[in-house]
Amino acid sequence: MVRSTTIAVLLLLIVPDAVSWSDRDASDSSRDGLAMVEPLGQAYDLGFRFVRVRYQSHPGFRQNAWATDYPTAERNLHEAIERTTGLYLEGPPIVLSLTDDRIFDYPVLYLTEPGYWRTNEQEVANLKKYLDRGGFLIIDDFHDYGRGYVGPQWNNMYDNMKRVFPNREPVELTARHPIWSIYYDIDPDAAISTKNGGRRRFGMRFGPLDDIYYGIFDDAGRMMVVICYNQDIGDGWEWPTGRNLGEASTVSFQMAINFIIYALTH
Repeated sequence: MVRSTTIAVLLLLIVPDAVSWSDRDASDSSRDGLAMVEPLGQAYDLGFRFVRVRYQSHPGFRQNAWATDYPTAERNLHEAIERTTGLYLEGPPIVLSLTDDRIFDYPVLYLTEPGYWRTNEQEVANLKKYLDRGGFLIIDDFHDYGRGYVGPQWNNMYDNMKRVFPNREPVELTARHPIWSIYYDIDPDAAISTKNGGRRRFGMRFGPLDDIYYGIFDDAGRMMVVICYNQDIGDGWEWPTGRNLGEASTVSFQMAINFIIYALTH
């Protein structure tokens, strides 16, 4: 089974009234008065480590799309996790391919730019095994035309996931789903997409309702995959003070932390 970090994460949940990471001064060792939980220590082997998925892009399309926002995004995310939660980080972020059996040592994987993602049979089989055994996949950073429309990037992601789970469909996550309130209180309907460069067919930039979030669930109702469509939370991690992302960057960190804590406690 994918290694459990549940004990460490349950300790996190006593932290009250979490404050936006982007509002904190890096020199403030008091963590703005948050009741922090001391790390358990590496000997307990209960820490979290961010794992980015490396994959091959379709021929003729963006090569190394898997590395978008790398490595700044996950370095900043690790800092946010360390500063706003009590979760022990067992090491720096790493990159693994889906054919690497070390993925089974880590409960959460992150895959970016799935519009260019190409899978082979071994990757499909290993990802299915990983998810069936309790792993969790975050899919992020792709867009087409806004709510009500799908396009080539969605279709490519969908086709890959249907290879993994032919009989499972992505289900849109409503604002009532507990993933939006497990640590930070997030309103996905009000969240701002960092895909502010994407344009809809009528010449409008993405609005608050254009970013859509989906889950793929197992037979017991456990979410195995969260999909951030018309959204790029990794951009928010990479640019916490740049590109005029503002609140979109703050929410990107909050979403990631919620996704991770949800995955580790379910």
